[in-house]
Amino acid sequence: MNQFDDDIKRVLAEDEGPYDADREEGVFQQMARLLHGKLRWMAIVAMVESVVFTVLIILAAIQFFQESDARWQLFYATSIVLLAMLLLLVKLWGWMQMNRYALQREIKRLEVRILELGRQRSS
Repeated sequence: MNQFDDDIKRVLAEDEGPYDADREEGVFQQMARLLHGKLRWMAIVAMVESVVFTVLIILAAIQFFQESDARWQLFYATSIVLLAMLLLLVKLWGWMQMNRYALQREIKRLEVRILELGRQRSS
């Protein structure tokens, strides 16, 4: 390794210091951040889909327990499973977006620190 890499590691180690819980965003702040990006419309659609899928799962479960015919019970059980998988996909997309934004934030923080280090070395 060269001196520059060692300087980067040293500055980043100094920057970390003790863990600061106030710098961390909670889940609700991360969810709110989804509504402020370029994919805002997609996040809104995903939230609406989540509510619709949840309501449909509840209705299908109610119908499943009220039905006496085995064919209709099979239909409602299959509907519950498929709707639950769709709900899972929507939620997974949301969690991946939140992870992406958190990763972008950390990369930008590292870029700023490296720029500061480069300025310190040049002066």
